[in-house]
Amino acid sequence: MIQDIYPHRFYNSYDLRKDPDNHDLVFVFRNDRVLVSKKSFDLPQVCDLHSADDLTYLFRIDEKNYFLKQLEVEEKVLTENDIYRADAWDDHPIMVDGLRGYEFIRVQFLREEKSVEKWRYFATVCAFHLYQWYQGSRFCGRCGTPTVHSEKERCMICPKCGNHIYPKIVPAVIVGVTDPDANKLLVTRYAGRSIHYDALIAGFTEFGETLEENVAREVMEETGLTVTNIRYYKSQPWGMVSDILMGFWCDVTGSREVTLDGELGSAVWLSPDEIKGQPDDMSLTNEMMMVFKEKNGRI
Repeated sequence: MIQDIYPHRFYNSYDLRKDPDNHDLVFVFRNDRVLVSKKSFDLPQVCDLHSADDLTYLFRIDEKNYFLKQLEVEEKVLTENDIYRADAWDDHPIMVDGLRGYEFIRVQFLREEKSVEKWRYFATVCAFHLYQWYQGSRFCGRCGTPTVHSEKERCMICPKCGNHIYPKIVPAVIVGVTDPDANKLLVTRYAGRSIHYDALIAGFTEFGETLEENVAREVMEETGLTVTNIRYYKSQPWGMVSDILMGFWCDVTGSREVTLDGELGSAVWLSPDEIKGQPDDMSLTNEMMMVFKEKNGRI
């Protein structure tokens, strides 16, 4: 999965006072796009910028530090449909700090580039998560006062009313629905997306809802199926929409007939030898499909 970046190591501890080195790397986002070299997909370095005064420290991978440079341009609130749109490169490029050879590409499309290693894509998704949070935390949600960085932890603080705003992490489930009698897995595809990967049932957790209830509800809403024997498998942090994904297995009970609700384009029962999976190993969804396939349904 994407977080399995060994032998590289990810350090997410917060340090507001960390000074950038000339060769540290800089993330620049514009809505759902990240600034990279159009030839090599490399990030700009600190030394490439006119000034390092406005950089925010994000995290470290191995011995390399990563910083965020926020643009003073009007941003929009992103939806899932924005993130998964078909166009990749920016139709109207803008110059950032005089950087030539760099353009904005949709974060999601970096996954399609074979030259971008998994650990680099992981770094981009983590940075994108923090960028979205910083963009949405510039003002206090209680009194509207501009916020400031905490000097102790990764948190934005309102200097007027004392409100503390921490990074938003949204719980969600990925569900492998199995038919033990037929030894099959329910494999889905989303409707209306430009990237047509095989997937599994998924959805966000509601307030006052346990994860197990979340699993049963999402399966019922999206396919009309009832499930039992719900059991936890594994998690994947820092999703594209600020989510932490928690994988579950469960068994169908009652009717196996699927009734789609419109969110999915298809949902079909596949035997282990029919499962193809996704073209890379960057997702919890793909790992679960491959586990079912490789273990011949014995999960």
